[in-house]
Amino acid sequence: MTGIPGQYPAGDAPSPGVTPPPPSRGERRTILIFSSDTNLCFSLSLLFQDRYRVVTTTNISAIEELASGSGADAAIVDESPSECLLERLDNLRAGSAKIPVIMLYVYNSRDVALDRAFRLRAASVYYKPVEVSLLSRRIDELLAA
Repeated sequence: MTGIPGQYPAGDAPSPGVTPPPPSRGERRTILIFSSDTNLCFSLSLLFQDRYRVVTTTNISAIEELASGSGADAAIVDESPSECLLERLDNLRAGSAKIPVIMLYVYNSRDVALDRAFRLRAASVYYKPVEVSLLSRRIDELLAA
């Protein structure tokens, strides 16, 4: 995938063990965006590119490595709740990075326990369709700290 600012093609990731220094004053903070929907990645990238450095991916298996390798300050994850995704979320919240994550997904009343688990771990959960002004405001709040 080319043409999306900060995006790595599916399967590609920065070299392991290469962690950029933390942002200095005046340097843009970094948002990692994951969605299997390329159009959503592109749209969110355009929404945030004037204020933040944006890294997008459509490859869920690379999300933890991209988060640490890009020095992400926050992440937006657009994916249906699952036990596997819950483990990935825990990995993003662990270690030295402790990245706040905003989850986007369609609510399913059959997954109440998973929904509750994500709400306990994520900085925010928004059910799709989500109003972009809410998402934008929440990212600004998370990254203002």
